[in-house]
Amino acid sequence: MKTILEHIGNTPLVKVEEENNSSIFAKMEGFNPGGSIKDRIALNMIRSAEKDGTIKKGDTLIEPTSGNTGIGLSMVGAMLGYNVKVIMPETTSIEKIKMIRAFGGEAILVENLRYKKFAIEDARDMAKNGAGIHFLNQYENMNNPYTHYENTAEEIINQLEGKQLDYFIAGMGTGGTITGIGKKLKEKFPAIKIIGVQPVQNQTIEGLRSIKDGFVPPIMDVDLIDEIYDLEESKAIETKDDLAKKGILVGPSSGAAMYICREICKNNEGVNIITIFPDRGERYI
Repeated sequence: MKTILEHIGNTPLVKVEEENNSSIFAKMEGFNPGGSIKDRIALNMIRSAEKDGTIKKGDTLIEPTSGNTGIGLSMVGAMLGYNVKVIMPETTSIEKIKMIRAFGGEAILVENLRYKKFAIEDARDMAKNGAGIHFLNQYENMNNPYTHYENTAEEIINQLEGKQLDYFIAGMGTGGTITGIGKKLKEKFPAIKIIGVQPVQNQTIEGLRSIKDGFVPPIMDVDLIDEIYDLEESKAIETKDDLAKKGILVGPSSGAAMYICREICKNNEGVNIITIFPDRGERYI
C-alpha cells in the first residue's frame, strides 16, 4: 500500500470550457495530498537535499512562501521527520496559516513589502545563524523547475492523448512551474506559445508576484515566455468566483490564469489551451 507521499502527482487534466471552437484544459493540482502543486517541489527538494547530505532528519527547514510551498513542506516534513518554519506575507489567507500549523510548521508573518524585498535574505540569515537550519530556496533551487519538467509536463503530454497544444498559460511566482512545464512542452510542440500571468504592479494576487517589482527568480527562464500579461486582482477574484459557480473551486492564481485563457479563446479559433490550477479554493474562503 502506498504512503501519502506516493500519491503526490498524477493529478487530473480536465476540459474546463469550450469557446470559439477552442478548448481550455486545466491540470487540477488541488488533487495533491496537501492540496497544491507545491507538494511536488516540496518532496523533490527535500529528497534531493537528503541525497546530497545537505539535510538530515530532525533538522529545521526554513522557506519564504506565499503559503502553498509552506503547506507542502510542512506536510512532507511531518512525514519525514523535519521541523519547518515559513516566512509569509501578512496577507496570506488564514486557512493557509492554519494548515501549516496543523502539520506542525511555524508561520512567521511579515509585512508585504518586507516579504517582497527581504524574505530571501531573512531566510538566508536564519539558516546561516542557526544550527541545523537549512534554506531549500524554491526561488533558486533547480529541483523546482526540474520536478515540473520531468513529472508534471510528462503527465500533461500523456493525458492529452495525442491532441495538439497551441498555448500554455500559467501564473508566475517562483517561475518553476512555467519554466519546467514550458520547456518540456516547447520540445513536444515547437509552435506552442508560453504565456505568463502576473499581478499588476503594486497589486496582490496570492501565489503570484510581478517581475516588475524588481526580482526575477533565478530559476525562471524569461526567454522561454512568449508573452506576459499584467492582471488586476479583481479580475482574478471574479474569475475564481465564476469557476466556483460552475463547480470548480480553486484559488485566485487559477482565476488569473483562467481569465487570460478566456481572452486568448476570444481572439483565436480552433486552438487548444492548457493551464494550471495550482490549488484548491477552500484555503481562500
